[in-house]
Order: sequence, then structure tokens, then C-alpha cells
Amino acid sequence: MTNLKVIVTGGCGYIGSHVARAFKNANQENQVHLIDRVYRPHTMKGLDGFTCNDFASPIGLTAIQQIEPDVIVHCAGTSLVGPSMTDPGEYYDNNISKTIQMLNAIKDMDKKPIVLFSSSASVYGNPRHVPITENHNLNPISPYGNTKRITETIFNDYYRAYGINSVCFRYFNAAGAWISEADLGQEPDATHIVARVLEACINGTTFTLNGTDYPTPDGTCIRDYIHVMDLASAHLLAVDYINNTPGAHIFNLGTNTGTSNQEIVDYVSKKYGFNNIKIGLRRAGDPAELIANAWMANTLLNWHPKYSDLPTIVDSAYKWYTNR
Repeated sequence: MTNLKVIVTGGCGYIGSHVARAFKNANQENQVHLIDRVYRPHTMKGLDGFTCNDFASPIGLTAIQQIEPDVIVHCAGTSLVGPSMTDPGEYYDNNISKTIQMLNAIKDMDKKPIVLFSSSASVYGNPRHVPITENHNLNPISPYGNTKRITETIFNDYYRAYGINSVCFRYFNAAGAWISEADLGQEPDATHIVARVLEACINGTTFTLNGTDYPTPDGTCIRDYIHVMDLASAHLLAVDYINNTPGAHIFNLGTNTGTSNQEIVDYVSKKYGFNNIKIGLRRAGDPAELIANAWMANTLLNWHPKYSDLPTIVDSAYKWYTNR
């Protein structure tokens, strides 16, 4: 990876900002440009350019065509399951229609960029078995998950028709924050449990543990948590892989292990003295257990998570929240 031109759509967001910095830190000669509707100055540290607009707007598409990137990391999108149930139109427009507009803008470029797409384990719905392999049946249970499934199909079709190489990464549960400087992380009011329990701990509010009667060892949901810096590192490896193996590829990104909600709460309670916890009902649609089989990424990309143990995830996120 030498002297790459990289565009990150949604680059001021949680995952996009970490991926952008990872590309810059890998080689200071890489030119990394963000496109986002929201400007967060701290995400621009050390980077090379920013376009404050929708990635599929005339301004956003012109920026892509003028920069002529080697790589587009496509993180822009609407990503909450609940709101997708009540306003699916926004999700189909933002996640599918606008992605098609971007692909149509690059398919006739002389140099077609590699596209690395932020997909999601939500494409699997309620799994029939765990760990979940990439060939597991796809049965998303929300419009959000359905937009990811459809977009993956679109990337496959655009490779066959136009030769646009792509990698769709099915993220499991991204968590944590930039470890060294603690200056990148999730914005307040994030929805997953690590963020919620830490915000409750720091703000002195009550945390509700949803469901303790699942068919799991301690009765709470089990999820596969992957540190956001480990997610970012997979994108760098994917560029080398796809340069040698053209196509439209799909990889799970997870740790092959699960952590229960109770284990997260217990760690925060013991480490930070937080005990303002109450037990609530299950959330509708929450599967008991979601764990990735990441053998393909481990083997084909030589990707091995370094930071995805529970203490590193929680402590890096805590440091981000308290240093803001």
C-alpha cells in the first residue's frame, strides 16, 4: 500500500474516522479525503481533505471524480434498526439509491476505485447456528438489514458488469475507541451496550439490562464484539488482497467468540464502581447469540484482531468518553 488516494464516505462517523486514520498511519504518503454531511474537526487530524456534503450529491460525486481515488471506503449510511422499521423509505434511499448513484458515477472512470463497503451481520437475521459463516442463509429482519443485503448484491452485479472490485465487510459488534490518543470514538447516545453502560456510569444514571432469561449460560444475550481499530485494520489488508484477487468479496469481521451482556456489566461494575443497574424485559427481535465465524478473513486476509478483548474495548471507550 504505497501512495494511495483514499476517500472515506461517512468519514466523520465512528467507523469511518478510524478507518481513515488507519490508512493515513499506515503510510503518511497516502492521501486520505473524507466526505460527510457532518463536520467533526477532531476526525480530520492529519488527513488531507474534507468535502462537507452528501456523498451522492453533485458536490460529493464531483469530488470523487476529481480526486480519482484508488480506494473508496463506503461507510456512509443510515444504521439504526429501530428507526428503519418506522421510516424504511429513508433507509432504502440513503443506503441503496445513493450507493447506486455513486457506483454509476465511478463505473465509467478510467481508473475504477476499489470499494470497501460497510455491511453488517444484520443480513443474517436470527441465525440457525453459531458461529455464523458467510454462506449462512440471509434473512434480515429489519429494513436496515435488508438494505445491506441488497447492496451486497448490487456490488456483485457491478463487478460482473463494470469491473468494479469490492469487498463487503459484515461487521459484527463494533466497539471501543482509538487507543493511544483517545481522540476518536462514538458520539454520545450510541445504542449498543458498551456505550450505554459506560454513559450511565459516567453520567450517574441508571442502566437497564434487557433480558436475563435467554438460553445462554448467564441468561443474557451473547454478542461478538470487535474493536473498531481491528475493523479498520481489515480494510488495509483488503486492498492488498483485492489487488491480487479481483472480484466482489464478502468477509465476516468478528472474533469467533462471544461476550454476554452480564459480563460487560460486571466488568464495568468492578472496574469503575458502577452499580446503578436494573433488570428490564427482553428487547423485541434480539437473538440470544450472535457470533462470527471469521475464518475467511483470518485465512485469506491474514487478519487477526489485536485489541478485541473485553478490557481493551471497555477501557478505551471509557477513556474516550472521559477525555472529551
